[in-house]
Amino acid sequence: MMENRIVGTMTIREAAALWSDPRRQHLKRWAETFGVPLQDLHPGHVVTFQKDRGEETTSAQVDTEVAALLTLLKQISLGGEIERRNRPLSETGELTPAEIRALPEPAQRYIERLKQEISDLESANDRMESRIRRTNWGRSR
Repeated sequence: MMENRIVGTMTIREAAALWSDPRRQHLKRWAETFGVPLQDLHPGHVVTFQKDRGEETTSAQVDTEVAALLTLLKQISLGGEIERRNRPLSETGELTPAEIRALPEPAQRYIERLKQEISDLESANDRMESRIRRTNWGRSR
């Protein structure tokens, strides 16, 4: 079987050329983006890929491409840490920038307003937690 020749020292491009699985078509962008050996891939590569690829396409497409890579890695006994830490974009519920740009302008503005409100609330929460810590620190003495 051809997969037996795929080894961790190969790049994604080299491995995809040998992989007989039809999902290899989903490795094209990976191969263009990362030229590192398969064994050197780590969860940070996936996060970077998700962010960059999300600028161009849907979360479903990004998840499909990540799943293809994970399948390849699993077949050669690699990628365990990546699989454990992977959070598919579709599970987070967030839209990719490409999906947001495809929405009508009023929906885009509404999403931006909600994001700003969330950011403001997180900042207020951080300030409140800091005040509580300072207050409690003074009481513990």
